[in-house]
Amino acid sequence: MDPETVRSTFRQPEAVAHYRRNAAELGLWRSEEKLIRHLFREDETLLDLGCGAGRVAIGLWELGYRHVLGIDYSPEMIREARLLAARLECGIAWRLGDATGLELDDGAVDGVVFSFNGLMQIPGRKRRRHALTEIRRVLRAGGAFLFTTHDREHRSFREFLKTQEWLWSRGEQPPGLEEFGDNFFHSPEGDVFMHLPDRGEILEDLEACGWTHESDAMRCEIAQEPVGVRRFSDECRFWVARKPA
Repeated sequence: MDPETVRSTFRQPEAVAHYRRNAAELGLWRSEEKLIRHLFREDETLLDLGCGAGRVAIGLWELGYRHVLGIDYSPEMIREARLLAARLECGIAWRLGDATGLELDDGAVDGVVFSFNGLMQIPGRKRRRHALTEIRRVLRAGGAFLFTTHDREHRSFREFLKTQEWLWSRGEQPPGLEEFGDNFFHSPEGDVFMHLPDRGEILEDLEACGWTHESDAMRCEIAQEPVGVRRFSDECRFWVARKPA
């Protein structure tokens, strides 16, 4: 899957409208708020990577975090984030950027959040590992990295996994998909690329990129989310990794 093809999906009007609506209406998930409060102090500088229309960054501001930087590689998403933040009078810094090549100094931030399975929307394991290495570089020693992925072995993805195994065993996977677990589909919110890993894959990637795995759990194990959140996002696994001190 070509990275530019994936990037273009976040510039589609229907995708931008979807992220804008949920940034305005949903705010932070209960699970996100619980983990954020546990991991980060309010005086720390936090990076919301793949910030979309600003849902998490604005949620951080509303929790009392005053040093927040939102980065996304879609100009349309950044525009919507700025508009919403201005309307809510949130003093958040916004920047156009790419997780695989961050224009930040080494150790520039105290914590990083990459929400809504954003890391898994980077096509290719090599590229995802490059992003993990970049995130580690810009994070201070001892800092925490909070992110989410799907888990294809979770019961909610049983049918997806069964279909994937059948297609890949016959060499009939959709064209353009490079790795087992890749998925590209059409939805009312636009085209979507998503890689669905298993838990072992993420553990391997964290170790290969110099991270210390601290914890992981399915969202349903952390908090009971309202209907709006469950409609917006499938079940996912939360990960906490830490840059060694």
